[in-house]
Amino acid sequence: CAPHPEVSTAYTAYVMGIMTQLAKRFGNEADAALFGEYHEGCRKAYQELVTTEEYPLDTDRQARLVRPLALDLLTEEQADFARNRLIRAMESYGWRLGTGFLSTPMILDVLSDIDIGAAYRLLENEEIPGWLSMPKLGATTIWESWEGPYNKQGAGAGSLNHYSKGAMCEWLFKTMCGIRIDGENRFVIAPRPGGSLTHAEASWNSIYGMVKSGWQSDETGTEYRITVPANCCAEVILPGMDAVQALSGTHMWRIPNGH
Repeated sequence: CAPHPEVSTAYTAYVMGIMTQLAKRFGNEADAALFGEYHEGCRKAYQELVTTEEYPLDTDRQARLVRPLALDLLTEEQADFARNRLIRAMESYGWRLGTGFLSTPMILDVLSDIDIGAAYRLLENEEIPGWLSMPKLGATTIWESWEGPYNKQGAGAGSLNHYSKGAMCEWLFKTMCGIRIDGENRFVIAPRPGGSLTHAEASWNSIYGMVKSGWQSDETGTEYRITVPANCCAEVILPGMDAVQALSGTHMWRIPNGH
């Protein structure tokens, strides 16, 4: 297998960042300092790597733009360029999905940070390769192969319930419906409606109990319905409204358009 310095440098930086956090969590400041030094060294190496002719940020390859943005590897100037370049890359590919196994789980998060409308535009694309092309072909799960469960010879073409493309389901929970854990007995619930969708709802049977978040939009506004488990609280952040603290129970808000 040929070496791939862009991928290996990116993930070495990522792992060293995690090790830094773990060392701090367990009170080992010496290890935290060492891992932190490695992490910053890999970040700087990556920042230099993308200035070379072989691994430029000026590319239509979505993965090469998504990965450094998701893993926070770039300088501020490089990150601004990569965000704008990613939108151009999406336009060039007709807002179809062009990432592989490593970056597909990250792309909706990265696009959401740039523009939530861009994330929904990718999500709702019904052309191959795109998530909604699968239900058009009769899928009830997320296939490994875009074209379907069988190849031209009728043999199995891959998994019928696959992680790489299916990892986007995390985005449905934590961004579309906005359910995120925020410590012991505490959640942040910050749904972000968008695209042509008129409603969405998610529920998660957490270790603290069932937490639910849903929204429904019409021509006048959006109604939100959120359920916080017993003995828990949540910070609720809705578009056009200041954050509020919600105790256990079911809560509803309606926000008119334009707010």
